[in-house]
Amino acid sequence: MITTMAHSGRFDPRDFISAPYRTCPECGHETFGILLIRDNRYTRRCRDCWHSSEYRLPELRRKIIYLDQFVISNLMKLVTPSAKGHEKVKADAFWQELHDLLIQLRHLQLIVCPYSESHENESLVFEFGDALKKMYKDLGSGNSFQRFDSIKSQQIGELAHAWSEEREPKFDFDPSDVLERNPNGWNERFYITTGNNPFVKADELRRVRNAMHAIIARLFTNVWSVEKHDFAYWYDLECKGYQGWLRKAVIQSREERVKALLAYSPGREISLENLNATLPSFAEALCASIEHIMRFPRDGTERTPEERSALEKSFGDANRIAEAPFVKLSSLMYAAIAMRAASGQKEPPDTGTTTDIDTVSDLIPYCDVMFIDNGCRVVGHCSWTCPRICVQQMPTNCSHPTRRRSSWTAFVASETRSPRNNLRRCERYMEIAIRKDCSQDPIREKRSLGRIYWMLASQIDSLARSR
Repeated sequence: MITTMAHSGRFDPRDFISAPYRTCPECGHETFGILLIRDNRYTRRCRDCWHSSEYRLPELRRKIIYLDQFVISNLMKLVTPSAKGHEKVKADAFWQELHDLLIQLRHLQLIVCPYSESHENESLVFEFGDALKKMYKDLGSGNSFQRFDSIKSQQIGELAHAWSEEREPKFDFDPSDVLERNPNGWNERFYITTGNNPFVKADELRRVRNAMHAIIARLFTNVWSVEKHDFAYWYDLECKGYQGWLRKAVIQSREERVKALLAYSPGREISLENLNATLPSFAEALCASIEHIMRFPRDGTERTPEERSALEKSFGDANRIAEAPFVKLSSLMYAAIAMRAASGQKEPPDTGTTTDIDTVSDLIPYCDVMFIDNGCRVVGHCSWTCPRICVQQMPTNCSHPTRRRSSWTAFVASETRSPRNNLRRCERYMEIAIRKDCSQDPIREKRSLGRIYWMLASQIDSLARSR
C-alpha cells in the first residue's frame, strides 16, 4: 500500500511490469515484460513466476542542455490553458516547435535537460509553481544538477588539494561529477518527486533577491558609473574579493547562530528559521572542508599542526580561491556590467541578474548548450577578456535565418579545460542562446528566436550524424 499526505491506495506489483512482453525462459508464458531501466541496463520480470533477468543497453552520448527559467515558464504556459499568458505563447509557433523538438530528442535519448536549484527556487514565487515543477522535471527526466554550493565546494576543494600536493589544479568539468544521475544513462520509467524544501520560503527568496538587487543597483549607480577603470581592474577586484566575502560570511553565520540559540526557550517549538540558523552555513562548511584537506593527505597520513597551519596560511595568502572557475566566470560577468555602467548605461540590471550570473558561472562548464534570456547578455557584449577566459563576439550582419553565427550568440571557452575522453586537448565551446531585447520589434524578435531554435536543432543534428 502507498500512503501519501493526500490519500492512500493499493497497487499490484505486477503493474510495474509492462510491454513489450517476451516468452519467459522459466515458465514459458508470454508475460516476460519490462520492470526497470537503470543507467545502461534494464530488467525483465515475469508477471506469473516472477523470474527476473538483467540486460545491457547501448552506451549513450547525450548533449547536456540547460533551459533557463524563462524557457520553462513559456513551455509551461504553452501546455497550461489556465496560465496567464497562454494565448500569447500559443500564438508564437516557435514555442510549440521548441517543445516538440525537446520532447522528441528526449525520447530519442539524445539530450538531457537537467534542472537546477534556480528552477526550484524561482518556481516557488510564481502562481503556477506546481506546473512549472512538472515541466522542468519532465524535461530533465528527473535528473538535476547538484546544489550550487556543492559545485563551488568541489572546485575549491580541488584547488586546496592541488595546493597541499604542490601541483597545478586540474578541472575536467565532467558533468557526472555535478549531476545527481548519470547523464548518459537511459531514461528511467519512473522517477519520484517530493514536496518543496521546508527551509526555503517564497517570502525569504523575494527578500534576498530584492536585497541583492538593491546592492547591485547601488554599485551600478554609485561606483561602477562613477569610477573609471578598465575591465581588468574590475575583473581582478571581483576575483580577489570572493575570499574576503567567505570570511565575512563565516562571522555572520556564527553571530546568527548565537542569536538563534539565545532566542530559544525550553518548552517552545523552535521555528524553521532559527533551526536553519543553528546549522553550519556554506561558508563554514567550506572552511571546515579546506582545513580537513590540509590536515589529512590522500595517502591516509596526518600532517602535524605546524604543517597544517603553514598550508592554510599560504593557501589564504595566495588567495587561490580566486582561481576557481565559478569565481572567474562570475567576475567576468560582473566586470562586464561595470563596463556597461561606465559606458553610460542608465538602468541597472534587473532583479534576476544575480540569479542568472550565479547559475551561469556554476553550470556553464558542464553544459553543451545553455538557453538563457537577455539577463546574461552582458557575456555576449564583453570584448575585454582575461587570459584564461575567451569570449568571442559574433558578427552582427546575420540576416540569413540558417546562418550558424548569430549576433545574439556568444561562445565562451576556458583555455584551461581538458577535453572529454582525453582524445586531444581542445577548447570546448559552450553555446549561450541570448535573446535580443526586441520588445518594440516583433519581427526581429521572431527572427532571433528562430535563429536560436535553428542553432539548437543543428547542434543535435550533428550529434545524431556522429552516432
